[in-house]
Amino acid sequence: MLKVIIVEDQIDIREKLVTKITNYLIFEEIDAQVVLATDKPEEVISYVEVNPKDKYLFLLDIELIKDEYSGIELAEVLRRKLPFEVIVFLTSHSELSLIVLEHRISPLDYIVKSGDFESIMNSVRQDINRTMELLGVEDVVNKNYFTYVKRGRHYRILIEDIYYFEAVKDDSHLVMLHAKGRQVSLRENLIGLEERLADKGFYRCHKGYLANLSNIVTFSKRERLIYYDEEKTLVCPVAARKLRSVADRL
Repeated sequence: MLKVIIVEDQIDIREKLVTKITNYLIFEEIDAQVVLATDKPEEVISYVEVNPKDKYLFLLDIELIKDEYSGIELAEVLRRKLPFEVIVFLTSHSELSLIVLEHRISPLDYIVKSGDFESIMNSVRQDINRTMELLGVEDVVNKNYFTYVKRGRHYRILIEDIYYFEAVKDDSHLVMLHAKGRQVSLRENLIGLEERLADKGFYRCHKGYLANLSNIVTFSKRERLIYYDEEKTLVCPVAARKLRSVADRL
């Protein structure tokens, strides 16, 4: 999971950022969370010292002046402790970016706090998605999750919530994911998914289907069908030549 930490001394901006970012992460089902929002640099330093191996995105106010730390000084401390984590600066003065260059902090972005708040959030959303890519989604998420990209954004779903993948006719690069509470079209193919999920309980039971055998409620050899619920509404077909191998795996 990506941990987002916000350091901003204007409480109204800080609270808006927390609310908007949290809503965005929930709505887009991104594996990230705002874990700290503060105007106290020492709280941030204490947090990362206790959790040094986590993945972070820091949103730091450049103009912050608090105790013995400025925003830039806090960034320097964080860069020494966590050289590969992502820092984004919030600033009311774009010219301050030149000062940051002198300190070799290498932030991902500078977001100017001017204009309407939605323009700030547009930049924040882009930076969250870029951070997920930079840190590597496979490292960020738990191995019990299946991750996928949809319209440039990263999502995850518990593997145990997946029923099966279905190849879409007339499009060899499109697959439907059937799972608890969702159906999603993915730019994937069954061969790649079969290799990716080989050790997760999935089996190619049919030319056009990759089934999660761990979720089966009923398997009917006579009907050549896998059922994923008692009502027999969630159904995955099985090819005749695959009947024995499916039965052997259950």
